[in-house]
Amino acid sequence: MENIRICIGSNDNENIARSHLGDTEQFFIFDIFENDEIKTVDVRINDAKDLDHSASNKMEKILDIIKDTEILVAWQKSPNFINIAKKTKYQPVVVKAEKINDVLNILQNSFVQLKELADKRKKGDFSPEIHEFKLQ
Repeated sequence: MENIRICIGSNDNENIARSHLGDTEQFFIFDIFENDEIKTVDVRINDAKDLDHSASNKMEKILDIIKDTEILVAWQKSPNFINIAKKTKYQPVVVKAEKINDVLNILQNSFVQLKELADKRKKGDFSPEIHEFKLQ
């Protein structure tokens, strides 16, 4: 069964953070499956949160924490999201919903598109485009 591993940043365990992904307290890791199943994989502390955005190693440290994910989810784009899209195996996306449960439902409803984006990245197709998803 096909699945995608995603990372959502949160500061309160309930809502997606309105800040950049790298500025969140925790990373929530989920597997989304093609059969509408969603599994919580892990919650990871962002110990790179307080590094300055201009620090060259902040992005590297964060990607090391969430290295087993495919889709990075945030409320807003950031300069590092654009760099990640251009240069890495990770697909950043923006989701305009507050509750993590709503974010998960939106992503579940977009499974086919997300899976295609993740698969392209696995083949080395690093498009700079950052897709945005919303409640329908």
